[in-house]
Amino acid sequence: MTLIIENVKDEFLPALKALTKAMNAKCRVEKPKLSKSLLKEREELLKNYKNGTLNVFDSHKDFVKAIDNGKI
Repeated sequence: MTLIIENVKDEFLPALKALTKAMNAKCRVEKPKLSKSLLKEREELLKNYKNGTLNVFDSHKDFVKAIDNGKI
């Protein structure tokens, strides 16, 4: 028998995994492709932010000044 549960909150995953282990069943967790791509982009942005290669502005005015000065 196959049981598919979709859109489960992360907080319920440990309980579901424990249930499948108790029943000697297989458990497979898949994240939607969109989430995977967003997580990959987020990791890349954080990496660039930590390296100092990402332009970050405190306000919209600072952003506009950077554009006017040709920094962007």
